[in-house]
Formats: sequence, C-alpha cells, structure tokens
Amino acid sequence: MSDLDPVTGVTEVSSTYDPVTATTTEVRREFRSGGGNTGWWLAGLVAVVAILAGAFLLHERAAPPANDQAIAATAAHDSAQSAVLEAQNAAALAQANAQASLQATQGVAQQSTQAAIQADAARAAADRMAAEAAASRASANADRAARAAAAAPSGPNAPPSGDPSQD
Repeated sequence: MSDLDPVTGVTEVSSTYDPVTATTTEVRREFRSGGGNTGWWLAGLVAVVAILAGAFLLHERAAPPANDQAIAATAAHDSAQSAVLEAQNAAALAQANAQASLQATQGVAQQSTQAAIQADAARAAADRMAAEAAASRASANADRAARAAAAAPSGPNAPPSGDPSQD
C-alpha cells in the first residue's frame, strides 16, 4: 500500500467462552474502506470530457459559420449517436433483466424440487401408516380366529367340521 491509497482497515475481535466444553472461541472480522479505482476512472473521464469540450469551444470560435446542410448533417449524426447509445443502454438493461430472470427461474426450480421431495415423503409416510393399520387388522383377525378355534368344542359331541358332502 502507498500513501496515495486511502485504504483504512478495522479489525473487530469477539471472544466467547463455553463453560460446558471449557473452550474459548474467537471471531475476527476485518472491515476495509476505500481502495477502489472507480474514483480515479471517473476523475480521468471528467478530465477527458473537459479537454474535449474546451477544444470544441476553441475550434467553434475559429470556424466560419456553417451552412444549413452542415447543420442538418450534424443533427443527423447526433441523432444516430444517441440512437446507438440508447441501443447500448437497452442491451445492458436486457442483459441485467435476463440475469435476474435466470436467478428467479433457478430459485423456482429449486423450490419445486423441494416440494416434490416433500410430497414423496408425505406419500411414503401415508403408505407406511396404511400398511401398519392393515397389519394391525390382520393381527387382530388372526387373534380372533385363534380364540374362536380354541373355544370351539372338540370331541364326540362336536359338530363335524368340514364339508358334509365329502363324506
């Protein structure tokens, strides 16, 4: 860094102590200001414009008065230059809008992917709960059938089990 570079820096240090783990954590943050070249570029641009304006004014004072055709040609040239500048500005704006649209589209795509994953998880949870309920019903039916079989009379007085047409 030089004396001409007005970069100033501030370092902030914060410490925290955790009594449970007996550790101390330090966080350092550096804040810098200045140091950009934008100001120099703008100053240079203003100086160039001022020099060109001065040269233009000196040249115009020395030049003879222009005729109507020269004025019309200059007006056409100026309007063409302004149209070019407007087209450049429109292109820059379109590029910025396209970038913003791309970022928004990416955000929407990510959200829809997350929503689909959550919907699949909800369906899987509902299917698991339905399977557990069916297993519970089957277990209860099997338990009732086992109790009914145990409670049925067996022996000589018991009614015949099975199909009587097979005898």
